[in-house]
Amino acid sequence: MRIFLHLTIILIFTLLFWGCTHTNAFSRFDFSDIQERATSSLRTSKISQGEEMFGVISSIYLNEVKPQKYNGMEYFYIIVYTKDKGKLYDPNILDALKLNVQLNGKLPVKIKQLDRNNMFKGLVPLNNDWSSYYLVAFNEETSEKLSLTLQNDYYVSQPLIYQKGEQ
Repeated sequence: MRIFLHLTIILIFTLLFWGCTHTNAFSRFDFSDIQERATSSLRTSKISQGEEMFGVISSIYLNEVKPQKYNGMEYFYIIVYTKDKGKLYDPNILDALKLNVQLNGKLPVKIKQLDRNNMFKGLVPLNNDWSSYYLVAFNEETSEKLSLTLQNDYYVSQPLIYQKGEQ
């Protein structure tokens, strides 16, 4: 009787621990591998000055999501919503409103504005008419820590922090 009780308890604990090892945060969702990496990479911050809110920035570090395609530079998919429909400052275009996106304090080398139905729309559950969408490239950083910010003369976002090789 005692042996049966011990074996039953061992069997129950074995099944409980064994069943728990095959699940993670994404196991209850039907995500592809790329969607999982994009969701893990998604960062969002308010753009504000004190209590005054100006907008929202969201970004995905594409080097971690699709490393075979995005490498050699630091690539980000960026979604911006601002009250005044501000556009990112592109150093190659003189008439753009001055909303600076910076990576570790440096300006991008390429900015491409995308339409709402772009190739990245399946990576983010955020897709609407009032946001602006961008593919932004920076020179490759030697630092393992990446800090992405958006600012103008008055407003600033909290840094969106990425760690290279995190995924």
